[in-house]
Amino acid sequence: MILSFSCKSTTERLFDPRDKKDESGKTLVGFILFDETERTDILIASSFVSLQSLRGENIEIFEVEEIDETRESFKGNSTKNPFYYFEEEEKSYVSYSNSAKNSSFNPNILNGDKEYLIRELKWTRSCGDKCRVNMQSRLNPYKSYKTLKINGKPGEIVFLGIFTIKTKVIPESTSLFSNKSSFTIEFNQVQDNSEFYQRRMDPDQEKWIFDLKSGKNQKSAEIKFLQSIMEMQKTGFWYNKAKEKLKTLEK
Repeated sequence: MILSFSCKSTTERLFDPRDKKDESGKTLVGFILFDETERTDILIASSFVSLQSLRGENIEIFEVEEIDETRESFKGNSTKNPFYYFEEEEKSYVSYSNSAKNSSFNPNILNGDKEYLIRELKWTRSCGDKCRVNMQSRLNPYKSYKTLKINGKPGEIVFLGIFTIKTKVIPESTSLFSNKSSFTIEFNQVQDNSEFYQRRMDPDQEKWIFDLKSGKNQKSAEIKFLQSIMEMQKTGFWYNKAKEKLKTLEK
């Protein structure tokens, strides 16, 4: 007797607009956020720079209701929505939502006439063989807003760029009985002339971040972002928008 088992995987897709009004109001924005803190453990010594991408489930985005740096006042609400719509396809289960948990390009469906910022980060950093450190940071809203003001364009797809965080552990903040530590954090945008693009990266990671036919730059990262949207969506409104924009970039 032969037993046959078939396992289904779960894929993610973003909600397409419901109607023409929704099409004209929603925007799809994306960005890449790397943890680029230097790792000094000898066991993982490598000739490549270490970049860990933070994905949707690690990043909490807030809608900006009011922000005044001079008065140090910020009001906003988290956009996190726990609701996912699941659908079964022939060979997979599909989860639909307004943000992707597993895409490193962090695509989010937002209101095109509003502004947003990153308020909180939670992730696990590898620190060597069988070593993990839980990281958590509630970002200063003014610095976050200045570094990455998240706003798109109604009815369009917008790639916001590549961003990095650097952390510095506060001395004596790590307990022997816990893998949590206190740290300060820098949040920066990778500019077009940044030395970031000259770094020697892992070849597999390079292919994932950049369309290497176009070099290593923000344009080539945007091309890969649009390709990822097409691969994710398969068809529909955002698929067509990504296809149109991709044609323009690749001319």
